[in-house]
Amino acid sequence: MFFSSIPRLQTYIGVIAASFALAACGGGAKSATPTQLSASATDYDGQSVNVSGTAKDPHVRTTKRGKMVRYQVCDSACVNVVQFGDTSVADGTQVTVTGVFHQSFRRIRKISNVVVVGGRRPNS
Repeated sequence: MFFSSIPRLQTYIGVIAASFALAACGGGAKSATPTQLSASATDYDGQSVNVSGTAKDPHVRTTKRGKMVRYQVCDSACVNVVQFGDTSVADGTQVTVTGVFHQSFRRIRKISNVVVVGGRRPNS
């Protein structure tokens, strides 16, 4: 009996692994524009989002957790992005980021309408 359930168990484990992989690459993220995020910040607060637009004014810093870049993604409105890890963002380029949107984000100072990419979840 035990051996007959092994293929079913392997299928079940495969489905779970695929679900985690899809979530990790942004599969569960809602797509939104900077204008939508700015206009409906409370609706998106704490949600995983994909946002595209033009990168504006990137600043790279080294923190205790490594390199991070802070910039804005804009269409007719702008949202802030705090991105850990990959800091290769150039001013004026088209970008798409996937991260967690926060209506309010506090580290050293409080900023509004922020997409956090990478790193750990902040204490809002």
